Amino acid sequence: MLSSRLWLAFLALWLVGPLVGPTAATGLHAQSAPPPLELRLQGSDGRVGAALGPILTTRGTIRSLESGLPVRIQIVVELWRDQFFDSQEGRFEWRATVRQDPLSNRFLVETADGDQGSVLSPDAALAFLQGNLTVPLRPLREGRYYYLGRVEVETLSLSDIDELRRWLQGDLGAAVEGGEQVGSALGRGFRRLLVRALGLPVQRYQARTPTFEIPR
Repeated sequence: MLSSRLWLAFLALWLVGPLVGPTAATGLHAQSAPPPLELRLQGSDGRVGAALGPILTTRGTIRSLESGLPVRIQIVVELWRDQFFDSQEGRFEWRATVRQDPLSNRFLVETADGDQGSVLSPDAALAFLQGNLTVPLRPLREGRYYYLGRVEVETLSLSDIDELRRWLQGDLGAAVEGGEQVGSALGRGFRRLLVRALGLPVQRYQARTPTFEIPR
């Protein structure tokens, strides 16, 4: 039977594998897929809407959800005034968490605003997020403006990665194995490989609107 440390190493490799190296999302399908985040101007007063793309259906995200790991989503939208020195006129930040319940296989969605839902698929979870995402920004004076936005999809939190790295370095060996040490070349290889693989825990995407003008 594999020790707990080696079993966890195999699990971690399975989870982070899709996040490193080339992906299979190439060709016409990748070119036709909607962007992960799109900012759309709404009306003549400069309001903006944020449209989410298929951020919950990438291979790494699906594997994380299937393994019971929460997927954390953060959206930041900024309103900038276009002038000789651009100035930030407003900022909005929104967060949500999605995880799959291992017993019911339902997807549990929660936003930082307190909205909660239980749905049957990643697409339904995305629809729930979209339905609860409203950007309360608009220009308050005349001028030329544009919006900048970004979305971060985090399949392993930084604290999770720090904890796993400490475990890989042997700091958590006593708690996991009751003092047993993994000193083999295989164990050391797992340490090096996993620390290298976990270097990119967050997927980041950006968006921008065209410049628009608010008249007097």
